[in-house]
Amino acid sequence: MPWSLRSLFARRKAHHERHDRASLDKIPHLKLGLALSAGGAKGLAHVGVLQVFEEHGIEIDAISGSSMGSYVGALWACGYSGPDLQELAEEMHDRKQLRKLADPIIPPLTGLFRGERAKRHLMESIGETRFEDLARRLLIVTFDLDTKERLVLRRGVVADAVHASCAMPGIVAPVMLDGHRCCDGGVVDPLPVGSLRKFTDVDVVIGVNVLPTLQQVDTSAHEDEPPPAPPSPWKRLGRGLNRSINLAAHGNVIDTLRKSIKAAQLRIAQESTKNADLCLHPRFELPGLWHDYSNFAHYIEAGRAAAAAQIDTIKTMLNQRPPRTNEPAQQPMVGENVA
Repeated sequence: MPWSLRSLFARRKAHHERHDRASLDKIPHLKLGLALSAGGAKGLAHVGVLQVFEEHGIEIDAISGSSMGSYVGALWACGYSGPDLQELAEEMHDRKQLRKLADPIIPPLTGLFRGERAKRHLMESIGETRFEDLARRLLIVTFDLDTKERLVLRRGVVADAVHASCAMPGIVAPVMLDGHRCCDGGVVDPLPVGSLRKFTDVDVVIGVNVLPTLQQVDTSAHEDEPPPAPPSPWKRLGRGLNRSINLAAHGNVIDTLRKSIKAAQLRIAQESTKNADLCLHPRFELPGLWHDYSNFAHYIEAGRAAAAAQIDTIKTMLNQRPPRTNEPAQQPMVGENVA
């Protein structure tokens, strides 16, 4: 859940220019779409992938994202380059600033936070930029909590769409958007490959999936388990008190809800990879806590490594694969019903 990232952009103003790659040795390419997955702090790996693509002159014609993927994708589409995003991520050490973004709901009936304060910080960076203003195609996925319908947002204010896509159930209250009560897009479409196939005319789709594969889950330790109990009795007491008052503490209702959603996400994302021409799977050595933005460097480097390992394959794919001959039909903003 990327709402803590809002502090990164408090001092940035909106800028919508195309990325300047005149100095890069551009390669001829077919139309490329990049699908960025949900995944909390691990979604910073998307930054590393974008950096490598930029360094190799690989142009992205359309980008889609769910949850954290929508956040990174929106910034990229609004004009932030790989180095820009790296610089912003380096500011994540200021935990005091992150706490200022909290706008708790009391009592927490619809979620722990409203997310409005965080959205305002984002808008200080990209303003009221609309999808229609962007140089690149951007698709942001959310879903209607009442109809269970996936929504592929392509018009309106980008920050509103990101807010809706990042409204993790139980953590951030649902977001009202054009009459829809929206929640985290990662719940129904954590790797939005299909959105690019359906709503754009790209020839090649590459997915970036920062969620663990089912094989990794079956063969590795549980990444979300808390660390062993600290030796200090005072720390053990503190942990016990935290669990008694913190709904998101390990084993409590929000933690249980989040992990249940994640179990479904892994299977949906793995199915989506079958619809991509190539899927990058960054490997992480650190525990995958969704709010662990302080380890930004590790996550970005994991994304860089995943992209670098496949860069020759990607260049070959873009140069040799024949373009699609069928043009996609015009589609409404709302995607197919997934109930």
